[in-house]
Amino acid sequence: MIKGERKRRKAAKAAIGGVTTKDLGESMKRIKDYATPYTELLERSELREHFIEMVTGFTSDLERKSVEPIAVMHGLGRHILQHFVGGSKWPWEPLMQQERREVTAEIGAADGSIILDGSATPKKGTETVGVKRQWCGRLGKQDNCVIGVYAAYVGKGDAAALVASELYLPEEWVKDAARREAAFVPDDVVYRTQPEIAREIVKTLAREMPFTWVMGDDEYGRSKAFRDEVRELGKNYMMDVPKNTVVRHVRKGTVGRLPKKRRSVEKVVRHLPPGEWSTLHVRDGEKGPVNVRAAMMPVMTERGSGWVEETFVVIETLDGRDRWYCMAHAAPGTPLSEFVRRAGLRHRIEETFEEAKGEVGLDHFETRSWQGWYHHMTLSLISHWFLLREKRRLGKKSAGPDHQHDPHGDRSSLLPADAAAPSGPRELPPHPERGGAPSAFPSTWPDCSTSPSSAMNRESHVFQ
Repeated sequence: MIKGERKRRKAAKAAIGGVTTKDLGESMKRIKDYATPYTELLERSELREHFIEMVTGFTSDLERKSVEPIAVMHGLGRHILQHFVGGSKWPWEPLMQQERREVTAEIGAADGSIILDGSATPKKGTETVGVKRQWCGRLGKQDNCVIGVYAAYVGKGDAAALVASELYLPEEWVKDAARREAAFVPDDVVYRTQPEIAREIVKTLAREMPFTWVMGDDEYGRSKAFRDEVRELGKNYMMDVPKNTVVRHVRKGTVGRLPKKRRSVEKVVRHLPPGEWSTLHVRDGEKGPVNVRAAMMPVMTERGSGWVEETFVVIETLDGRDRWYCMAHAAPGTPLSEFVRRAGLRHRIEETFEEAKGEVGLDHFETRSWQGWYHHMTLSLISHWFLLREKRRLGKKSAGPDHQHDPHGDRSSLLPADAAAPSGPRELPPHPERGGAPSAFPSTWPDCSTSPSSAMNRESHVFQ
């Protein structure tokens, strides 16, 4: 055995930690039962065996959920599982369809939500499929990374599971025939922006799962085409938009007529009278009541062929420091509290990212090929769903990477305590993946109630 190979195996054994033969045997039995509907979709017996081995490794206590520690855990040579993940050509979409059927059966709800978000994984070099110097939220700067677009399904009891993943392939990759060939990128793959990828995900999920709402940050909300596509599918949406989004404010008594004045949503909010705001009691937190204030109004947004009616919603913390500008669509009469509640569900995809990265190695992929990325993501998402089912069966709450769980979803403790921070309102970064600290707003709010704001007069300086 060469020196480099000994080092790798030593590191892999160290990563195994306290996984005993008994642990492995018990896990393998449960996973074999769970995996049967998936392995039946794989043609060859060795593929079925390797699927179970990988899922067992992903759901184990391994510190690193990459191929080599998992191979050592099973007493296999790493090249066997490397080929299964990165080199073999088993189809992944039928397996993801099976996962979505199971998610629908267990937590599906007619008023469920699809939440879209991107996640970047730092990668060195130039050969990993999709790698490019671009914004990496984990590092908080521009650097080499690979970006995936993901969808989480939120159903009964606000339970959430990742149900789709697509690789964002930068335009320079699409145009480079040599790199495409080396990474086994299929010939029919064309350049797609992240909103275009999200549109395809939502269309696919609309055929397979019950849901009413689609949510996302301003990477997706800024795309009018994406919002229009969601509307055409008969779905509601609640999307962040940039503060410079231009609208025409439809005032009372003028519905059906095109308002003359165009304004950015930031200016619209700046001129909102105090009486337009409502204070929403979200819940009773450990440190006292959790409240936000919000307002909504009908607006019109421009398209090439005219103007489209939408609902503009603005939400901010009571101190006015953190503010969200959102464009929404729902049935007439939908209350402000429902829009805010849906916006609050956005944190569920952040939590599933934390769980999937900390528990099943979502970001531990080491393959460079197109099919390798999709194989790793498929195995990771299916493994994550297995753990979610086990936790639901055992009545356990999900834990983040540090194995601590806040039952209230209150992320306010993550905000930096900066006494020198500006006192005026600021637009938040779209989400933590783009380098901002998570805010107190994205929390699960099952019972929002609205009341006219009683504190607006003494806080109205925020909007002058």
